Amino acid sequence: MKYLLAALLAAWLIDPGKIARENRAKSEAREAYTSGDYKKALEKYRYLADSLGVREDEVLLNLGHTYFQINDTTNALSTYQSLIGSMNVTVRSKANQQLGILHHRQGKFEVALADFKAAVKADAANIDARYNYEMLKRKLDEKKKEDEKKNPKNKPPEPSAYAKKLKAQADALVAQFRFGEANMLMTEGAKKDPTVMHYQDFMTRLQDVTTINKPK
Repeated sequence: MKYLLAALLAAWLIDPGKIARENRAKSEAREAYTSGDYKKALEKYRYLADSLGVREDEVLLNLGHTYFQINDTTNALSTYQSLIGSMNVTVRSKANQQLGILHHRQGKFEVALADFKAAVKADAANIDARYNYEMLKRKLDEKKKEDEKKNPKNKPPEPSAYAKKLKAQADALVAQFRFGEANMLMTEGAKKDPTVMHYQDFMTRLQDVTTINKPK
């Protein structure tokens, strides 16, 4: 008897009409977005999120994409930000990637770099995020070198024979994709010989790659 009551209660709680409205709105939103009718897509995704209370990550991600397409940066940022804790690694990665693009547009390059790094960390298969990360990292590294040339005080010390030998060993490890070992070698070497810090940019890149490739 109690199982029958539970089944009846479940059936009462599920509103077939609401499910049908959700599915119809999702279909119409996808169709509008694909066809480039972002105004209609926004209307449908807002209807799903605000009126029907749909909180599915995919729906919110698409809502964020729609804000992005109509250049509503404020709402796009807040929507993507709400998804960086998603349990869905694909959604989490894409949300961080989009945050990176928006922050880059705002000239917040270091913040954008952290966003792209988080996107790759969430999903190593996100090739676009990895490309964006590597390109921006290279750009920032080049700017740092230019700044150091203008500011001799910041120039790192010339490497000793020991430091050069250590760098060659680290290069050999990198060629074998043993980034963690190369990172440890350079870090420990810097404790013994401060001139190893001449290769600080190389060490920073090693640290970044090691962090990204670390198993979750």
